[in-house]
Amino acid sequence: MTTATSTTTNTNVNPTLPKIWVPGDWNAFFGFGTNILGNLMVLTTLLRFVIKMPDSIVFGRILPATGLMLCMSTMYYAWLAYRLAKKTGRTDVCALPSGISVPHMFVVTFVIMLPIAIKTGDPIQGWEAGLTWVFIQSFVLMGGGFIAPFIRKVTPRAALLGTLAGVSITFISMRPAAQMFTTPIIGVVCFAIILASWFGGVKYRGVPAGLEGSRWPYFRHGMFWHRMDDVFHGHINDGGGDERATRSDRQGARAVRMARGDPGAHRRIRGCDG
Repeated sequence: MTTATSTTTNTNVNPTLPKIWVPGDWNAFFGFGTNILGNLMVLTTLLRFVIKMPDSIVFGRILPATGLMLCMSTMYYAWLAYRLAKKTGRTDVCALPSGISVPHMFVVTFVIMLPIAIKTGDPIQGWEAGLTWVFIQSFVLMGGGFIAPFIRKVTPRAALLGTLAGVSITFISMRPAAQMFTTPIIGVVCFAIILASWFGGVKYRGVPAGLEGSRWPYFRHGMFWHRMDDVFHGHINDGGGDERATRSDRQGARAVRMARGDPGAHRRIRGCDG
């Protein structure tokens, strides 16, 4: 009887498997992707123009290895999150994002690699010194994995989170905020698009908010403006119309003139409002 009861209980308990992908992950995907892309661009700039690394090393070894590391570490963290969600039955487990540490990237570049590269005159030796530091750091991190539980027990939570919050506010929040307000037409509009989706529930016809926000800089400084310039200067002359310029092209050209503060933009362009 006991065995039968136990078997029935185990048969009825069928926990739902964790969802690997949910709609909100699209925002995280594009947000995380653009962040990693920006970090890789900064890393490439530091290696090529600060350390003076040859392109064969940067594009032939460093960047491919970085891409492989990002892929493997992200998949490993995703597996850990899936295992934890399956074990606990929780639906709010999220994988820890894996990426390049921006503060650490600058420290290794300017404190370790650059001085050795300048002293020896060989950027390859600076790169080798950076690899040596990373190798040593790996043992420090592994040792910290055993010490960390004890430190968490004896250290107040506020002290641990205060340091993390300070670094986050300084490097992750304030610096991008300053860049955002430096170019407000791009930064503030992208920020508003994302906030409207996250907190206002605005939907962009199935397009993730992160992707929709990233489209605005292209719209603002990309082919849209070149297209409008071509339409205005090539097909519309002195308010006149060419048969090749469509009605929407002329309306767009008029919007360009108004956005750029052209005082003549408010005058009706023949064919725009007809």
